Amino acid sequence: MTAFIILFLLITGGGLLYFLLNKSNDSLLKLSLAFSGAYLFGITITHLVPEVFSQGDKSIGIYVMTGFLFQIILEYFSKGIEHGHIHLHEHKQHAVFPVSMMISLCIHAFFEGVPMADNQQRQSLMMGIAMHHIPVAFALMSMLMQSGVSKTVSVFSLVVFAAMSPVGAFFGIYLGDTLMTEWFSKIMAIVIGIFLHISTTILFESDSNHRFNFIKMAVILAGVGLSLMV
Repeated sequence: MTAFIILFLLITGGGLLYFLLNKSNDSLLKLSLAFSGAYLFGITITHLVPEVFSQGDKSIGIYVMTGFLFQIILEYFSKGIEHGHIHLHEHKQHAVFPVSMMISLCIHAFFEGVPMADNQQRQSLMMGIAMHHIPVAFALMSMLMQSGVSKTVSVFSLVVFAAMSPVGAFFGIYLGDTLMTEWFSKIMAIVIGIFLHISTTILFESDSNHRFNFIKMAVILAGVGLSLMV
């Protein structure tokens, strides 16, 4: 329970940083996402994948692929805000709340929280989700505020987003307690596919001006290194 509260507060705090910084620092955002993407990739490969495939289910790869493709569909609606893409509607006369983007982002966060049901992986996953969602929360607040959405609605949206991963974790605990282990493993495999897509997308994206390649590589190596230590 404590881990879920900490995760919620960290993500909410990450979004509220927008009001302190008062602007979107694109370079810092991309580097933060690169670090979190490397860490997520590391714990997925070294922790989650071996655990799920050790169940001996020969069809588990299909569920990993399903999760990978599912994330592609989600990003069609979220417009890639999960990896730092901020799309502003500058030519609209009135602010329009991006409903489809918000729903897609919440579904993404919900599924990312499901693996936290595993007590052995909870701490490392909480770190990974927090490091990934803090810059995403900042990007969400930047996009909403700069699009003309009211501060009240923006903060409420941030709180809803921050709550999704803890809610997903509680759902995972419920599944683990009520459903057969193999069903939980299949859901975990779908989440692995989501993690693989989001982390590799972040890692393989590069800045158009190519000025941060060396720094980005160092950040990626740091993220992978941290994942090997937990």
